[in-house]
Amino acid sequence: MNQEKIGKFIAECRKEKNLTQVQLAEILNMSYKSISKWETGRGMPDSSIMLELCEALGISVNELLSGEHLIEEQYKEKANENIINIAKESDKNRKTKNRIIVVIVTIFTCILLMLFVNTIYKNIEINVEYDGRLIECKIEDDNIMCSFNGSSLVTLSSLKVNKDDETLIFINGKMLLQNKIRSHFETWNSMAQLNSGNNSHFNSTIIINKEKDIINCKEKIKVYYTNISFNQIKEANKNELENIIEHSNLMGEN
Repeated sequence: MNQEKIGKFIAECRKEKNLTQVQLAEILNMSYKSISKWETGRGMPDSSIMLELCEALGISVNELLSGEHLIEEQYKEKANENIINIAKESDKNRKTKNRIIVVIVTIFTCILLMLFVNTIYKNIEINVEYDGRLIECKIEDDNIMCSFNGSSLVTLSSLKVNKDDETLIFINGKMLLQNKIRSHFETWNSMAQLNSGNNSHFNSTIIINKEKDIINCKEKIKVYYTNISFNQIKEANKNELENIIEHSNLMGEN
């Protein structure tokens, strides 16, 4: 359909009825700006208002959609033509809506994926490699104290294992992946304040009491730092445990 032609036809019919845009708008109970928009070809009357508009202008819907007055012989031809044009417009609008829906669904899916990845990213923990400048162990009286001193938050955990004549304490440190990336901690010096003597942003400490926290604690105690899974250590046989000790870092002993 030719919107510009239809717009000029609406203006022509309105003037034939000696109506201003404001007067026609009042009849249709709408803003005169809508009438101006139709007449300049920048828009089309909504289907819900077409019958009322045609009645006000003294024309048929067929004539409105054709953008001209029709004689009887033209009605059938123009009606078929207008039906085809409406069908084409409807199909075009449907395709446009489908494209918009696809774009919206794609954007929404991307947002959900980003939120999912962000949630995982914020909750993934990774092992912190051993570095004697950052992690220390002290055995004083009945307490074993292990601490991490650096500029990123590290969570320390422990596992106690009794051997024949000694108690082994395994220490493991973990930090969130997002903290690793933000602090570039793989360079270590950018993560920790090392031995500068200053207090760091974060200090993680774990204190183990020989009597309260260790069942049947042996006289001899060794503390190791390891990145090996605690479950693997628990299930290890004697030879496997020796191999785990070999691949761990001795932090302290009495």
